Amino acid sequence: KQWYQRRVRGSRNMKSTLVLLATLVVASSTDVKSLLDTTYTDGAGNNVTLSDLSGKYIGLYFSASWCGGCRKFTPIMADLYNKIHEDKKWEIIWVTHDKNEPDADKYFKEMPWIRLPWSEVATRGASMFKLTKQRFIPSVTMIDADFNVINPEASLDIEFEPDDFPWSRRCSV
Repeated sequence: KQWYQRRVRGSRNMKSTLVLLATLVVASSTDVKSLLDTTYTDGAGNNVTLSDLSGKYIGLYFSASWCGGCRKFTPIMADLYNKIHEDKKWEIIWVTHDKNEPDADKYFKEMPWIRLPWSEVATRGASMFKLTKQRFIPSVTMIDADFNVINPEASLDIEFEPDDFPWSRRCSV
């Protein structure tokens, strides 16, 4: 009888654990999608919404004009982006870590992708950085078309394994 009670309790715990894990996976995807649900701007000043990004892989690119590593990485990623973004359905959202808007605006002119508006950098941008568990810049978080983080830190993959798009490393964010 005790064996049976432990088994039933264990089964309930397992079911609870599975439900919790499933909920976390859905919540994680929802959190990413809700964070991305805003209006971005491209280099020509056109607005880009989340619906415009539907069906695309998304790279969240965290960098700043004052960061030497970012200055070296941005042209590498821009070259790759220009070559593959249409065929691979890839969009990059730049999330600046610049300390002021004029520096961010000037640096963005070197980029062929879209950006998070300056007015949302301190709030939404900080939440994106935290959700994706970033600790340094430059960094790129890859997100699939279903808004799942598939690689929390893809910068080295992008630089050294450019043919391995979308640089998947299933993870739990």
